[in-house]
Amino acid sequence: MAIKTRNMIKFFRKIRYDLMEKNKTGKYFKYAIGEIVLVVIGILIAIQLNEWRNDLVNNKQKQKVLLALKSDFEENITRLDTVFNHQEKSFFKFLKSKDLIDSINYVTDKLVLKENLRHGGYGYSFSPINGALRSAISSGDIHLINDERLTKLLFSWEDLVLDSYEEVELLRSYGSDPYVRLIHSYAQAREIGRKSPNKNRSNHPSNFVGIFKDPLFENYTQQMIYYSYQYMEELKVIRINNLEIIELIDRELK
Repeated sequence: MAIKTRNMIKFFRKIRYDLMEKNKTGKYFKYAIGEIVLVVIGILIAIQLNEWRNDLVNNKQKQKVLLALKSDFEENITRLDTVFNHQEKSFFKFLKSKDLIDSINYVTDKLVLKENLRHGGYGYSFSPINGALRSAISSGDIHLINDERLTKLLFSWEDLVLDSYEEVELLRSYGSDPYVRLIHSYAQAREIGRKSPNKNRSNHPSNFVGIFKDPLFENYTQQMIYYSYQYMEELKVIRINNLEIIELIDRELK
């Protein structure tokens, strides 16, 4: 199309020169205007072709970015579910402790008390893969995405995860002191530590019944239930956002 336009311009220019030599001014100006119109058309066509090429390149890059994001966020769901399952088990242990506290006068099997203190952890952090997201933001490719809701969720993703870190750190901090500190004032670490290298029994007996009768342990357990529940609620919000991001990416890819 551009070649045809150039040929037409040459044709009009030749006619214009011939008219100028023959002093046919009126027709000269008509052909001059025609030449200008063709030049403008040629420019517009060139601009349109350039925009078309840019759109093609941008669309390919957008598809690449979206596929990378989808891969990361699908992996994040797997990681998140693993963290939530561990945290849920820990939460139910705290609930079991509360039940044992309420019924301690009727508990005859001390092993039940001991095992309930050996659940191995209080706070599990969610560490998502953010490589594709950070790359898209730093390169500016995230602006190729048309869906405003998707871009909003992507921009707020890391802040959302950071908020959950505050909850899990609060849970861990309280779990270390005063919760575990109080437990260790009643029970020997080698008896309740799952990974303790020392398998010999302690010369100092543990008082598991005493732990569950202590009003401080009741208060600390209740607080751990609250912190654990709050953290699990944060993880649920993250999961909802993660799933929506994947759904919107799929829609954008169509």
